[in-house]
Formats: sequence, structure tokens, C-alpha cells
Amino acid sequence: MTLEEIKQAVLKLSPADQKRLILEVVPEIWGEACKDEACVLKIRSLVDEDTVKKYRQQHMNGI
Repeated sequence: MTLEEIKQAVLKLSPADQKRLILEVVPEIWGEACKDEACVLKIRSLVDEDTVKKYRQQHMNGI
């Protein structure tokens, strides 16, 4: 499979299966796939963005 085919297949998964992919597959490939700082920074920014979004929702954007 090409990367594009894999991407399309993952995007067609149910949210539950996408979550399983993140929780089960990402940890298995993390050590080899994400050795450079740019990769780590991208993952960190995704996590930080989601954390901030949840905080804002909980606190009604500071209202």
C-alpha cells in the first residue's frame, strides 16, 4: 500500500478504530518513526492544541 492509500483507509475508520490506532499502533512505531525534533514538536503541538481546546470549552473561553 502507498502512504496515500493508508491515509485514506485510516480516515474511513470509525472514530473508535481511529482511537485504537492511535493508542495501539503509534506507540509501536514511535521510537523508529519520530527520532527528529520536528516530529516531536508536531506531536507536542497537536496534544497542546487539544488540551487548550478542552480547557477553553470547560471555561467558556474565559467568559
